[in-house]
Amino acid sequence: MNLFFAEFEKTFERRCLRGHEKEYLEWRLADQRDRHEKAGNTVFLQEPNVKNGCGGLRDYQNLLWIAKVKRGLSSTQEFVDAQLLTPTERKQLDRAYDFLLRIRTELHYQQKRSGDILTLRLQGQIAGSFNYQHRTILRRMEAFMRDYYERTSFLFNLTDTLCNRLCGGLKSTRARWAFLPFRATRREEIDGFVLENGELEALTTTTFGDDPLRLVRVFLLAQQHNAELGPELKLRLRRRPYMIDRHFIYQTAVRDTLLAILSRKGQVGHALRTMHELGFLGRFFPEFRPLTCLVQHEFFHRYTADEHTLVCIEMLDKIIDAKEPPFSKYRALLQATARPHILYLAMLLHDTGKSENGRNHAEASAINAVRVARRLRLKGTDLSTLIFLVDHHLTMSEIARRKNLDNEETIVEFARVVQTQERLDLLMLLTFADTHGTGSGRSYSDWKDLLLWQLYHRTTLALSGIKEFVAVAEQTRIEIQERLLKNLDGKLDPGEILAHFENLPPGYFESVSEELIREHISIVHDFLQYQISHDDASLQPSINWRDFPEQGYSEVIVVTWDRERIFARITGAFAACNLTILKADIYTRADDIAIETHYIATDRLEAVTDPRDRAAFEKILFQAMSTEQFDFNTVFAKRTKPRSSIYDASELPTKVSIDQRASRNHTLLDIQTADYPGLLYRIACAIADTGLNLVSARVTTEKGAALDTFYLCDGDGKKIESEEVLSSLTQEIRKRIAE
Repeated sequence: MNLFFAEFEKTFERRCLRGHEKEYLEWRLADQRDRHEKAGNTVFLQEPNVKNGCGGLRDYQNLLWIAKVKRGLSSTQEFVDAQLLTPTERKQLDRAYDFLLRIRTELHYQQKRSGDILTLRLQGQIAGSFNYQHRTILRRMEAFMRDYYERTSFLFNLTDTLCNRLCGGLKSTRARWAFLPFRATRREEIDGFVLENGELEALTTTTFGDDPLRLVRVFLLAQQHNAELGPELKLRLRRRPYMIDRHFIYQTAVRDTLLAILSRKGQVGHALRTMHELGFLGRFFPEFRPLTCLVQHEFFHRYTADEHTLVCIEMLDKIIDAKEPPFSKYRALLQATARPHILYLAMLLHDTGKSENGRNHAEASAINAVRVARRLRLKGTDLSTLIFLVDHHLTMSEIARRKNLDNEETIVEFARVVQTQERLDLLMLLTFADTHGTGSGRSYSDWKDLLLWQLYHRTTLALSGIKEFVAVAEQTRIEIQERLLKNLDGKLDPGEILAHFENLPPGYFESVSEELIREHISIVHDFLQYQISHDDASLQPSINWRDFPEQGYSEVIVVTWDRERIFARITGAFAACNLTILKADIYTRADDIAIETHYIATDRLEAVTDPRDRAAFEKILFQAMSTEQFDFNTVFAKRTKPRSSIYDASELPTKVSIDQRASRNHTLLDIQTADYPGLLYRIACAIADTGLNLVSARVTTEKGAALDTFYLCDGDGKKIESEEVLSSLTQEIRKRIAE
């Protein structure tokens, strides 16, 4: 029989495979991708397919078939000989395959027929057959399924990586950042890695030995450049989670990098999922580790606890540029979120208490949130908001479902729980994503969404109109002021702090961190001191730089007297130096001091640490401030690179809208368009040319898209009522963006 098979194998290879290897490999990859999509695209289903699902028997077999055609390898031992696997990885892979074969055989015995779906009923029967020694059938099922998920996830991730490695430039088995357009495909060396064709690989074999902090920075680099980790790099990382110990995660650089990853709206889920697949997420966040492969015996949950959390985070990502309901209805809330890292961190931790099997998992999760916050050094409102979101992640849905929303006392009671508009906005996003991330259509409906929005709108009215809640916001502002007065440094006078609080609107203190408020006051002091000591200083701004290299940006605070085209001059100077504005917050004090905080990166998405770049920006800005009709176009022609964007107009059409309801005193201008160098300068010029005043702004760049909101008033400082003026403004902005 063996002779006949050997002869058949040779004939098959000669007649069917030889000369068609590429087509065969592409077919195998396509088949693998199709099987995974049909089986839910995840290992962690409540009722998985043992044969065709992710991490199933067919994944193991597919790897051997690909290796046979590509490299002539016929067994996992030959993988070790070819240095594609370590001996330990080979044992783990074969044991996982053997475990699946035993399960599938038992499935056939239990059903007395062919069957590949591991249903809830059969899970209990097989756990008993496999002699799991736990008291109750529920615990036996949990232990059995945890073993199943651990083995299949290992098999899934390792076979996927090896298939990609063996197939080289052929189409990947899994979509890479499918929702993002790739940046340039040229080869580029970045921080010990090589970026080419949308993939990162290590530059040398000692990349991580030379700098262990690259074990966390690599995920930020992939996120920043919309890239996937290459198969060689994945194999190296998969063998190094042991390097992430207690000492590692307490380092400031690690903290900064993790917060930077959590701050990139719309791109967090993929980064965290990659960490989890490679064994790093539970190392960076030990509080999350017990959720790995934890079975949830709940009617609405289709996934394990860790998979549910990752799916919820991906639901948040999906909101940022959603065009269809229900996600699009939440887009404005996420785009306006000033502290996205708190929202994403709360989502990551919201179910961590489930591993304790207690009655109130939200309370246990909040305790875990406190531990994480201490390690990440979150303080003040960041700390309190994080704990609130985790502790109350079920509150909003329960009130919407169980309480009478027409009862004023219900709304007032809920408003007392949330206390601020920011908390309400974040809780609304968290509730939607948590509900939508169960994987079960039964857990979400248009009616539930309608109830949530009804509760949200009525609570918003209560927070803005009832004296009790206005007083709470005022008390929070006073407490921040008192802490700053208590911790005065030698150069500041108490009157300077009081003036800062008197001359800025409440919204400033709600959205700006206490640390940054302190920084603003100090820079305003330096600015005023310079004005006093220099006769010709009135047109010279005060500029302060702070670098955050681990997070890939520099913070630039510009303080100057408010005057025409301030914002245009500053953004024009950045554009002239080819510096990218990732985010900007702009406020003007009542005493005409303008405070602009810009978060800036180079075209390589790195902090602006080169003194020449800083000097060039400051030189151009000083010239622009000193010359009434400064010609930026001449500077652009000499310095800037050609306009480029990772989107084209069909992928991200420009949207310009006017909102008259969100603010009592100002008209809001909302703009969504593809980001490119000089965009903000063009918008600022359009606003100035229309004769309108820019009071404040929230500028954000996410996934290559500009998501900007500008607070405007007319020449008399009043809300813009003229439809003609607003129409002229929107037309002018569209014209400038398209130039």
